[in-house]
Amino acid sequence: MKVITTIFFDVGGVCLTNGWDQISREKSTKKFSLDYEEMERRHGPLFKKFEKGKLSLDEYLNEVVFFKERNFSKSDFIEFMHSQSKVFDSTLKLLEKLANKKKYLLATLNNESRELNKYRLNNKFNLIKYFNCFFSSCYLGARKPEQEIFYAATHILQKDPEECLFIDDREENYTAATNYGLNTILLNEPANLQVKLEENNIEI
Repeated sequence: MKVITTIFFDVGGVCLTNGWDQISREKSTKKFSLDYEEMERRHGPLFKKFEKGKLSLDEYLNEVVFFKERNFSKSDFIEFMHSQSKVFDSTLKLLEKLANKKKYLLATLNNESRELNKYRLNNKFNLIKYFNCFFSSCYLGARKPEQEIFYAATHILQKDPEECLFIDDREENYTAATNYGLNTILLNEPANLQVKLEENNIEI
């Protein structure tokens, strides 16, 4: 095995809570008195385009929520979407140590829509101070577990898969990355990240 030079972090489930998942959508229907099943029917055909950057947040919400008149504003709904994002302090402490060590190239490799990605990585949690670069589905036009996103990330950085470590909380992404040739961590609990990194000989 080659020495690991690069660590790819998923964002939702590893660094932060998920940005706009099924749980958040269900919460939104309760808060705004929406029909959950109708929202899911409308969300289903759109979410891949949304996460690949082919659909703006405004266009997505027009189709999924504001296809008819509501008694709340779009800004109210977006504020709620933003409120669902929380940080995992244990991960950020590790990121700070790794960034200060300057031994590894640190990058995100995540599925996220453009506007939520910017809010979460830059505006709200300032993750840009930890990472060297960002490989987000909304910019690459590919999303995990598609092989294209792993290919793009490693080739843009000119890294062999064997010298990269990928961390994700979803088994389908973990499996796809493993099949591509990356070293991988399936992270079921963010608090366990340091142990998992040490098991992969990462110096912290």
